Amino acid sequence: LQISKQPINIEPFKLIKENGVNEIISKTNGKIILLNFWATWCTPCIKEIPDLQKLKKEFNAKVDVFFISVDSNFKESVPKFLKKNNFSNLKVYNDEKLDISKKFNVKIMPTTIIINKNFEEQSRVIGYVDWQSEKYKSLIKDLL
Repeated sequence: LQISKQPINIEPFKLIKENGVNEIISKTNGKIILLNFWATWCTPCIKEIPDLQKLKKEFNAKVDVFFISVDSNFKESVPKFLKKNNFSNLKVYNDEKLDISKKFNVKIMPTTIIINKNFEEQSRVIGYVDWQSEKYKSLIKDLL
């Protein structure tokens, strides 16, 4: 299910990197940003990760994908999960307190929020989709 609407301005927000360091996101640097909310226990989320990685590779410097984990025991479960599934080069962030999820009103996993170059929420994709399909690739292309 994809919800498109008028672009909504968003305030700068803070993400917590895997190593616990805060990263403030306040502009897009000319890129399209995808915030992907996921969890290690969410099968559709796991299925989506490689597709989103391919999408990032295809669009290269034009797109950034932030994988935001809502796992409650992030430090324990996420590194093991990444290693077990051979997921490397993922920008993984810790949202175990659900601060970012609440800020963006995310309730269902996976949810992907697409932020345009003007730092506005352009659209939101709720639930699993095939990010390799033309439909979703063109959703990104149209914003470039």
